[in-house]
Amino acid sequence: MRSLEGRLQLGLAASLILLIGALWSLGHAALHRSADAFVLSRLEHDADALIGALDRDPDGRLLLGEQRLTPVYHQPYSGHYFVIDSPEGQRIRSRSLWDSDLLGRAVQPGKVAVWRDGGPLGQRLLIRGEGYRLDDGDLVLTVAEDVTNLEKDLVDLERLIASVALGGLILMLLVQRLILRRTFAALGLVYRDIGRLEDGQTVTLTERVPTEILPLVRKLNRLLVIFGQRLERSRTAAGNLGHAIKGPLSLLRQQLQDPALALDDSTRQTLIEQIERLHRLAERQLKRARLAGPGGVGLRFDPAAELPTLVQLLQRIHAPKSLDIQLAIDTSGSLGVDREDLLELLGNLLDNACKWADGRVRCRLFADGDELVMLIEDDGPGCSPTEIAAITGRGVRLDEEISGHGLGLAIANEIVAGYRGRISFARSPALGGLRAEVRLPLGDGQREDRSRINANP
Repeated sequence: MRSLEGRLQLGLAASLILLIGALWSLGHAALHRSADAFVLSRLEHDADALIGALDRDPDGRLLLGEQRLTPVYHQPYSGHYFVIDSPEGQRIRSRSLWDSDLLGRAVQPGKVAVWRDGGPLGQRLLIRGEGYRLDDGDLVLTVAEDVTNLEKDLVDLERLIASVALGGLILMLLVQRLILRRTFAALGLVYRDIGRLEDGQTVTLTERVPTEILPLVRKLNRLLVIFGQRLERSRTAAGNLGHAIKGPLSLLRQQLQDPALALDDSTRQTLIEQIERLHRLAERQLKRARLAGPGGVGLRFDPAAELPTLVQLLQRIHAPKSLDIQLAIDTSGSLGVDREDLLELLGNLLDNACKWADGRVRCRLFADGDELVMLIEDDGPGCSPTEIAAITGRGVRLDEEISGHGLGLAIANEIVAGYRGRISFARSPALGGLRAEVRLPLGDGQREDRSRINANP
């Protein structure tokens, strides 16, 4: 069982059941012992009275003064009985036994024996036997009382106590559950901030939490700050590196193109191609940094706020074409996906469409059930089925003169795969060029722990 509330409830229930069971056992024994002691005290008093009423006739036989007996011993089957046994075999029985008998036991003088046995009419008898030594002989006096009704009353009382104990147990468990839920409700602020963190509305968790989990929350906040700082440093470093190597690469390219440099044509062309490749990679890192813009870890993507800025940036990058980039956003608010991932995904797809478009690019976002659908189309030459199957492969390029085609689409494919989504390419029925369709799940499944897709060229 992983639930803390369930563990506490189970532990409390087990503790209460053990406690109530122990108290029940002790109470049951104490209650029956007290009831027996009360009955035995009466039997002892009756035995003393019977001994005081004994006498002997001139022949030495035992006599019992009937007038000195309690009337209950004269009433048939009254539930109060006695038997007196002498060593000579004389036996005196109470009239209440009628035609039944009471089995006695041999008890030494000065000793007392207590036992239970059945009596007339199915009665349950508590029996007390005591041995006496008189001047002229020994005898055993056995006195019994019917405890059937007493035991029934005790059972009824025990049932009542059990019902009260069970009700108390249930009430205590309910109260404990209420206390636990009110206690765990103090974590509601953390749950709320986790949701806000997922939606990009905050970058840290609240520290207004119970003392026991405050160290954990502080460690998480420290990790969030560190991750955010590392993300910003990595983004800045990538952009700075791309910008720093552009100058030396341009100088190398100029020197390699100088006819005065003693290189054969094959070697010169190979070196120029490698430098061009490094130059394109540097350009891509600079573009990636510009597309991401300012932000932090955990921020969510708001299409209405982010896409117009992205379109303006792409129009500046591809200014010579005077592109008409049309946006159609049929969603509201922030989406449950990472801002950087979506900016890089849409940035790569739109950048690819802008490079191949003759003049028009269309981008549409809408929700289809629990999926986010993105359609990016252009009016360029499009791709053949063979080329469409090849452009998602890393490093596959359809046109080496236009940078970022195959690599950018491969990176987009990796980002989509990280969200367990789907990406497909086809010819645009409306514009005639390439159409890219991306479907990303927006349910709880895409919120599972996953590694962020940071594609490196």
